[in-house]
Amino acid sequence: MLDQVLNSNALPLLEKMAAFAERRQDVLAGNIANIDTPSYKMRDLPVQEFQQALRDAVVLKENAADPASRSSLAMPVTLSQPKSVEAQLEDLFPRSLFQAREAAPQNLTFQDANNRSVESQVMQMTKNSMMQQFAVEVMMAQMNQLLTVISERA
Repeated sequence: MLDQVLNSNALPLLEKMAAFAERRQDVLAGNIANIDTPSYKMRDLPVQEFQQALRDAVVLKENAADPASRSSLAMPVTLSQPKSVEAQLEDLFPRSLFQAREAAPQNLTFQDANNRSVESQVMQMTKNSMMQQFAVEVMMAQMNQLLTVISERA
């Protein structure tokens, strides 16, 4: 899947990855800020759902780029105008993917009903930061390639 993300037409997907990572970093920082708040429940974004949406988006982009891979028998017959690839991408990434939910407790719940784990939160923040940095670096590389092509330098 990594080679599809590095593809030159993956800018919208990289943008979604960076936005998701930014939102998740805020949620994880909020968890650390409320580490001593009684009855506070750790929150997180639905990472697995986002990753599945990302996989589906890669498949959608591949199918849109290769019309021969689509079978006319497999496509349902509709009378309405088919959605554009961009509209289908937006459907794959609903707002609910960017809204925090209570995280499943990964450790014991404390007597104050808090399910805190500083180590887990810091680890998640580090992994999340790396994902965001990856998305931004690849976007920058693609933009530099576009600038090179536009300025006709080799």
